Amino acid sequence: MPAGKGVVEGGEIPYQPWAAAKRLENFTNRQTVDPLGKCYLPGVPRIMYLEFPFQIFQTSEHVAITFEWSQVYRLIYLNGKPPLHEGVESWMGDSRARWEGDTLVVQVTGQNDKTWFDMAGNFHSDALGVTERYTMLDADTIQYDVTINDPKVFTKTWKMSVALLRQKNMDRILEYQCQAEAEEADGSFERDPRTWYPQLGTPASPTAAMAPGGSLPALKTGANLRHTADGKADLTGYYSPGGGGANYGLERHGRDFLTPSTRGVVIDPADGSLPYQPWARAERINRELPYRGYDDPTAHCFVAGVPRGIYTPSPTEIIQTPGYVVLLFERMAWRIIPLDGRAHIPDNIRLWQGDSVGHWEGDTLVVDTTNLNGKTWLNEVGDVMSHAAHVVERFVPVDAGKITYRATVTDPIAYTRPWTIEIPMNRQSEELLEVACHEDNGDLQNLKNVRDEFRAQQKKEK
Repeated sequence: MPAGKGVVEGGEIPYQPWAAAKRLENFTNRQTVDPLGKCYLPGVPRIMYLEFPFQIFQTSEHVAITFEWSQVYRLIYLNGKPPLHEGVESWMGDSRARWEGDTLVVQVTGQNDKTWFDMAGNFHSDALGVTERYTMLDADTIQYDVTINDPKVFTKTWKMSVALLRQKNMDRILEYQCQAEAEEADGSFERDPRTWYPQLGTPASPTAAMAPGGSLPALKTGANLRHTADGKADLTGYYSPGGGGANYGLERHGRDFLTPSTRGVVIDPADGSLPYQPWARAERINRELPYRGYDDPTAHCFVAGVPRGIYTPSPTEIIQTPGYVVLLFERMAWRIIPLDGRAHIPDNIRLWQGDSVGHWEGDTLVVDTTNLNGKTWLNEVGDVMSHAAHVVERFVPVDAGKITYRATVTDPIAYTRPWTIEIPMNRQSEELLEVACHEDNGDLQNLKNVRDEFRAQQKKEK
């Protein structure tokens, strides 16, 4: 660890005697037992002073903070209401805030006892209470003051202070996918040479020029829609996707021994079939076999990507500020969509969620996504998408409680022509909970065992 003068008021954390001994044990074993070393969620306040940038989005009812580290986010409620789900313990806790003049005061409750404050082994119990105070010192500096209360571990409350500095040389948050990086490095998550960027292999049937997609009728927005102060359709809210089983296959199919039936969400081509290149269709069929379940990135709890994140069967919160629309996914991931007309990032920067830029066409939000890395699957049965994919999404507010979501994918490596899916997104009066997928992943080892047994048998037969 680098040297530092410390941020604790008074210079020392007031541990109870037993806890001081536990902290020393943590310090001694920190190389292997620090939860952050396992890419687990950092908790609050640790997430605020990691050496990774974050972006703050502020509305009258929420403050959303999106972090580069593992695409973690915090959703802080300003509506004065108690949590809809009292007593639910989580890694990041529940955050409720109020304004005291120009200082934002946040109460964080409900954190579990599995996170640390730092790499030195400073820890807490499940009785932790955190009070944060965010005060602007000047246009580019937030004074971040934290009061810690935990009667199980400490003899009294204690405080720390950190300055949060606005970064003027950045125009967007990128990604640091901690667990994906770790598993790629140790070989647990293996490269697909045909779909990943850069492409190292040649598909069996490479395409020349793509055929055009079909012509679809324009979607009509509803009347009497809510609008923001700047006149844009107000998409803010908690949405549940009517995915029709898309996470188990974009095409229509009946239930089998592995996956539920799906209604089919492909609206172009008109027959509901994806216009696969022959090699990609064969790959999709192979991915449905039991030994390929380990290869699905979401089985490793990696982010779902675009457009899969929308129809994965879990809710999405949309936060809308002047210049941005932000999507927060319950399975701990985010997408930031700037609306300022900026260009896409350079082609050699590739991201799990891609690079999204948006604009308004009347009351329809149109989002253009490029720079995908080709590592994601489209669903659990393995519908294919490569790094060459270009996704254009339309969020069309039909009425106060519903958005029609339409996405067109152009991917010349895997498909012969563009194709389009469509699903409803239904607004509900709910709040996001935390799905700590990686931290609670009990299925991955079983999937790996199936994969390894298959490979061993194949090797034996050879």
